[in-house]
Amino acid sequence: MTGFLAELGRRLAERWFTLLVLPGLAYLLVAAAALRLGHAGWYDWRDLRDGFTALTETTPRSRDAPAVRAVLLILAAVPVSAALGALAQSLAAPVERLLTGAWPRPFTSLATRLTTRRARAWRAADEAYDQHGDPAQAARRNALSLIPPQHPTWLGDRLHAPSVRLRQEYGIDLAVVWPRLWLILPTTTRDTLTATRTRLDAAFTLGGWALLYLVPALVWWPAAVIAATAATVARRRAAVAAEAYAELVEAAVDLNLDRLLTRLAEPRPSPQQGRALTERLRRGG
Repeated sequence: MTGFLAELGRRLAERWFTLLVLPGLAYLLVAAAALRLGHAGWYDWRDLRDGFTALTETTPRSRDAPAVRAVLLILAAVPVSAALGALAQSLAAPVERLLTGAWPRPFTSLATRLTTRRARAWRAADEAYDQHGDPAQAARRNALSLIPPQHPTWLGDRLHAPSVRLRQEYGIDLAVVWPRLWLILPTTTRDTLTATRTRLDAAFTLGGWALLYLVPALVWWPAAVIAATAATVARRRAAVAAEAYAELVEAAVDLNLDRLLTRLAEPRPSPQQGRALTERLRRGG
């Protein structure tokens, strides 16, 4: 048991360092460069090197000063980096709403117009396929969405598609069925679903970092390039992870719904049996 707890602690520490501290340290380095260089001297790497040298140079009176400053910087940088990582993770939820089209009230009309435009293009491709049986039209329709568009973005419809398609196929409400189904899924299936969802959340967190890099971009424009690159990668990773996660959800229901139906088959326990069982488990207490 002690070995297991030690291994668990080591893995948690590695995960904490990898997910929070390292990205936070990279952000601090960019922020330091932004404050040192500014817009005017954005390319002056010699100035940046001189600033770093000033932190490590010694004087005849204080030969230990660089080591002390380095220790103090590390002691300050680690918790600040972790806090920045936590902030980026907290921004993952707004990024998810942004990418899935769950936009706030000031943008409701824009979301409605984009959804209407996507739905019009989807119906045109669907009607063309029904009339001519052209596989290219089917591919175009499915590239827009696997269901009639209900969101202004592809990602929103892709994550919503399983609930619509499974309702059409089996007549189930996925939001109601899924918690019960999850409890009887094989461990390997749950692990795969969890890992895929984690990759999707990591993509949204990268989007949170993209938002954070807009802050140093106010004083050092190359940080905007970093923000744009992070946003592009985050969007691409989110699309790939969402596609995999939605497919896995549908596959899990296809392969395990019959098990849930068997477990919940009639006759169900009556209220009298339920009350009797409750009294028995209370043991007269």
